[in-house]
Formats: sequence, C-alpha cells, structure tokens
Amino acid sequence: MVQGLFTYRRFIWQSAVAELRHRYAGTGLGVVWNVLHPLALIAVYSIVFTALMRGRVPGDANGRFGYVLYLCSGLLPWLAFAECLTRGANAFTENATYLRKLPIPEQVFVAKAAASATLGLAISFSLLLIISLALGLRPRWQWLLLPVPLLSLQALGFALGLLAGTLNVFFRDVSQLLGIALQVVLWTVPVVYVLDGLGVPPWFTAALKWHPLYPPLEALRAWFLGLPPAMAPWQLWAGMIAWPAVMTAAAGMVFSQLRREIRDVL
Repeated sequence: MVQGLFTYRRFIWQSAVAELRHRYAGTGLGVVWNVLHPLALIAVYSIVFTALMRGRVPGDANGRFGYVLYLCSGLLPWLAFAECLTRGANAFTENATYLRKLPIPEQVFVAKAAASATLGLAISFSLLLIISLALGLRPRWQWLLLPVPLLSLQALGFALGLLAGTLNVFFRDVSQLLGIALQVVLWTVPVVYVLDGLGVPPWFTAALKWHPLYPPLEALRAWFLGLPPAMAPWQLWAGMIAWPAVMTAAAGMVFSQLRREIRDVL
C-alpha cells in the first residue's frame, strides 16, 4: 500500500492542488470559499457559546476573543478531519470509472482526498495564526510544533477513510452511517466546548485520554493557546503517533484482504 502511494505521490499532490483550485470554479470568490464556509460555522458557534464559555478558557486565551480562538483551534482541524474521512469513504465509489479503466492503485484516490483536505486545513489554520496575532495573542516557540497534531489528525482521517471506503464498496450504507457517527463523535471530545467548569464526572475525563482525537486536540490547544493539557507530554506524543499508526495498519489489513474484489464490485 505504501509503495503505491509513494509511486503516485506526484499525481496525488497535483490532483489535490487542482481540486482545491477548481472546487468553486465559476464563483465570484473562488478559493476564498474554502475559508468562508468554516468561518460561517465558527461565527454561529461563537454567537451561541461565547456567553456560556466566557471566562472559562484559561491561559493567554482568556480574554475578549478567548473562546473564539479556542473554538477555531479545535473546529478547523475537526472540519478538515471530517472532510478527509467522509471524502475518503466515497473515494472508491466516486472514482469507479477511473478504477475500471486505469491501473492506478485504489488507495491513491483516498490519499488524494486526504491531501486536498489537508491543503485546505493549512490555508485556514495559517489564516487563524495571522488573526490571532492581530487580536493580541502572543506567539510562542511551540507554534513550530503545530503541524504535528494537525498532520496526526489528517493521518487518522486517511486511515479511517481508507477503512470506510473499502467497506463502503460492499456495504453502501457505510457512507450514510458515517455522517451520523461524525455528528455524535463531535460532542465526545471538547471541540466546541471547554471541559473545565462543565462538572463532568472523573470517569469521563479518564476515558477521554483513550479517545483517538483527544491527544492532538489537547496538543493544539496547549501549544497554540498555552492552555494546560490534561495529559502528560509523553501521553500526548504517544497518542498522536500510536492512534494513526494502529488505524493505518488495521485499515491496510482490511484493504489488502478485499482489494482484489473492489474493482469487480464497482
């Protein structure tokens, strides 16, 4: 599987860039819509939750725009992760014509979807860094580490997308169930809410440390906003590395077992 991705790395990159550029072709704002869509969602959440979460965001983020920055640092990566997963789940079925006619490895189309979502995340999070500086947030050297949790989330999205995409070829309900599952999973981790002050039971906090999305989100808030993480540094790094690696291995095993039948079913 890895060899196919490496061989077609140029195709993956060029296709991802082209897709990002032409996704909103013909519209007046063009690629700007890649930023406006998440900003609109962030505005809605900010209006609804700012009054509830004001004063509950510790560290440098505790200010007039504290919750907005907290929300952006979690919601932007989440949206990119969800896009990576959902588009990966439909990668084989949407590219069935190419898979029937061209000898391109199947996993390349999942990687292309992941690369496109990651490019969008790079644009939106870079804009967030610029806005945060304009709002008075002090930069810190840990900002250099921010690509690590962002890439960890996208690597996990690629692995889950490959797994869901493989199963979706044989069970077309997978992509529909995935949309419902993502709505539920969003509220199982502190993406839009602040965990401190909610009065959650101790077992919930302990269970969160085993959540695949929690370590990268905690690392993002700790390094970007200076918030005290609920996990030890070694736990953050272990979670960011182990979960994508385990899920990639599991997805690779399922994909390898069913690969020969994918093109026939499509």
